[in-house]
Amino acid sequence: MSLTAGLERLLEHRWLRVPLAVAIALVSGLLLYATLRRDYWDYWLSPKLKAADPGLYIYPQLRYTFFDIVLLLWCLDGLVASGLSLRSVVSSRSIAGWPYRAMVLYFVLLIVLILGGGLMLYVRSRGF
Repeated sequence: MSLTAGLERLLEHRWLRVPLAVAIALVSGLLLYATLRRDYWDYWLSPKLKAADPGLYIYPQLRYTFFDIVLLLWCLDGLVASGLSLRSVVSSRSIAGWPYRAMVLYFVLLIVLILGGGLMLYVRSRGF
């Protein structure tokens, strides 16, 4: 039995899909809101406010920008995955197809975020 077949069989259970989809939607929605608020301040509002004095504001480092982009994609995919999963539960469809792909992409992006965050902490500890 392959890993994807086992995951797909695990996600076939409705009792697991509903709480998982609700948890993913809550986490994704709250993180999306918090990230958009912070990015609005860091990349749009603060540079506008400090535009009168050149050199006063420095945009965040590129590694933080890449992390924010992946974080935003992860949050959006989480909302899509939870919506597709809940729709498949309501319509009594199987998880195969787009709901399954979106859920797998959600977990893959989570692993990328964890590894990227760890790499960013390591690079920062080395003084870069």
